[in-house]
Amino acid sequence: MTKVTDPSDEQLEQFKKATPRTVVLTTSTGAPIFNKTNSLTVGPRGPMLMQDVIYMDEMAHFDRERIPERVVHAKGAGAHGYFEVTHNISKYCKAEVFSSIGKQTPCFVRFSTVGQYQ
Repeated sequence: MTKVTDPSDEQLEQFKKATPRTVVLTTSTGAPIFNKTNSLTVGPRGPMLMQDVIYMDEMAHFDRERIPERVVHAKGAGAHGYFEVTHNISKYCKAEVFSSIGKQTPCFVRFSTVGQYQ
């Protein structure tokens, strides 16, 4: 009987075999760096220094990163016009928008394509 293994169990070994040379951390411009997890500070618990170019490079990259959750909201359509109250719903809602039958309120609506409702 063959043993079923998870591919992630061998992931580090496969990476080591596929990468014969040492992997070097670099900035976005390709300059080699020793460490990305530490930053320059004034003293052991002091504020960070603006001259820490490695940190500034990381933050610039992070700030401009594409957010996958927001991409799906890029498509959609919009409409503007007015909302007109046609029935008395004052027992359900006390909002001024629904205060009287026939009242018109300007509005803008966005229809999103999220959730396969295209």
